[in-house]
Amino acid sequence: MLIEIDMHSSIPIYKQLKTAIVSGILSGELHEGDNLPSIRQLASDLGINLHTVRKVYEMLCDEGYIKIHRSKGAEICSPPKLNKEDLSVFEKLLLPIVIELRARDIGEERFAALMKDLWEKSIEGGNSHE
Repeated sequence: MLIEIDMHSSIPIYKQLKTAIVSGILSGELHEGDNLPSIRQLASDLGINLHTVRKVYEMLCDEGYIKIHRSKGAEICSPPKLNKEDLSVFEKLLLPIVIELRARDIGEERFAALMKDLWEKSIEGGNSHE
């Protein structure tokens, strides 16, 4: 899987990396049981700090996307199912974005079209950063 990090993006590197890995799982590029590169190897390949990769791997582990084994490294899991608490977290993350879009006069139809476009990009493995 090719991971691209835009060092000039306003999106933090750790968010770009996390999104790229989750996108790889969603698109089918990464399958359950596949191993991710070691923290040190991925950091070196991407030219980023190994603590950033460690942070992303820990987040992905906490969220159920990967398991970390001492002997096998980071292994892809089947995508976790959404529960009530997760949905509440996503609502809290999305609400400020919706408010900002409404404040900028984005109508409900345009918002729905935007969500549809983003949904399609996520299926394609949309690895865009801005």
